[in-house]
Amino acid sequence: MNWAQSIGPEVLVWVKGQLQRREYPEQAYRVCLGLLSLNRTYAAERLNKACAIANKEALFKLKNVKAILVSNRDKLPETLPVQLSLLPQDHENIRGAKSFH
Repeated sequence: MNWAQSIGPEVLVWVKGQLQRREYPEQAYRVCLGLLSLNRTYAAERLNKACAIANKEALFKLKNVKAILVSNRDKLPETLPVQLSLLPQDHENIRGAKSFH
């Protein structure tokens, strides 16, 4: 728990969730150690952000957290800017809702 806390608060939440989900907490030790060992490969900030995504989306498997890190999903902004359509919305060939039944 101290190791997880030293990496980040979201990592601690994920580890606690693993320990609570198992009938015997000892069964979750390997999964937790696997997550904590990812700190050797990835920065603590990235690992914390990946665990935040996993906690928010209820992803309980270590491979889900690894997939977030490998795909760099943790580097994406939380909210993507809304892109307005670049096409003209008033044109003689564009039909409205009244044209369809």
